[in-house]
Amino acid sequence: MGRKLKLVISDFHLGKGPYREDGSVNVFEDFRADGKFTEFLDYHRSGDHADDEVELVVNGDFFNLLSVDLDGRLNDAITERVAVEKTEAIIRGHPLVFEALRRFAAAPGHAVVFMMGNHDPGILFAGVREAVSAAVGGKHAYLLDTYDFDGVHIEHGMQHEPMNAFNTQRYFVERGGELSLNLPLGSRYIIEVLNREKALRPYIDKVAPFRRYFAWALLNDPAVVFKISAKSVDFALRAMLKKIPYVDEVSPTEILQRLVLYTAFPTLEREAKHLLGRRGFHTVIMGHTHVPLYREYARDRVYINTGTWNAMTSLDMGSLGRTTQLTYAHVEWVEGRPRARLREWRGLQRPAEDVFF
Repeated sequence: MGRKLKLVISDFHLGKGPYREDGSVNVFEDFRADGKFTEFLDYHRSGDHADDEVELVVNGDFFNLLSVDLDGRLNDAITERVAVEKTEAIIRGHPLVFEALRRFAAAPGHAVVFMMGNHDPGILFAGVREAVSAAVGGKHAYLLDTYDFDGVHIEHGMQHEPMNAFNTQRYFVERGGELSLNLPLGSRYIIEVLNREKALRPYIDKVAPFRRYFAWALLNDPAVVFKISAKSVDFALRAMLKKIPYVDEVSPTEILQRLVLYTAFPTLEREAKHLLGRRGFHTVIMGHTHVPLYREYARDRVYINTGTWNAMTSLDMGSLGRTTQLTYAHVEWVEGRPRARLREWRGLQRPAEDVFF
């Protein structure tokens, strides 16, 4: 056996595929890097890595159940039946990805771990896990919250953000004799407000910092500002009056506090420092923010955010523009101790590929 590695990715947001059945572009599909991810997996299961012990950790939001429609409808309730149908549609929409995962999981010494994020709570259902297992095969496992080993802590990150945190004591609600996911407020906002706006402006959830986009839009696209603001106020009022179905029930005061404190793309640095300082970890790896980050706070105290492989538009002067960064955490055992780095997959040479602006 060669080296021991863990590769951590997150926030792919797989939908039903880049194209609809009629050949038109699917604006709800965020992930366009099927070929590059296939190369990434094949590279790490063969050649120099054929004899290595390699584990792929899929750290949440791999499946985008919140924005996948069924027959043109975005369902209010995510029951097991709905979650399975959406998951199967995602698997059909990304054959290259799941064929590559299957090859990877079947390779000797290789394995895949799926962790839950706020966009893919469907893995709470046994039926969804069965559908994924049938597609992936080989050696794989599922984790709902955190993954800790040898001083390394991995989690998606949504539990540190009140708007997107799940009630871990009550993952399901029963209505009409059928169990549905007990979604956090942020998930309901995506389903009821953001998805409808995304159909017209596909970039709406891919701009950071969002407050700067909002300021720009106020001058250049005021209609969208007033429209989103009105819908957001209506959503907040309905939430406080408990008029939103299939959402975790909290007090109006708590709802108001969550709305006021909400940040579209938090760095989660404060939370990482807490874990590093008080929990005894030397490395913390999270996703959720869609913004790749590498921080060393002291000797052997590292925080990595794996970002996303999807295109993002940055309005920050240090990284202004539209970028796609195929970032991941590379954890390798050196002299018996894991050392983590943030890396970017450059891929293999390709003469041309489709682009989506």
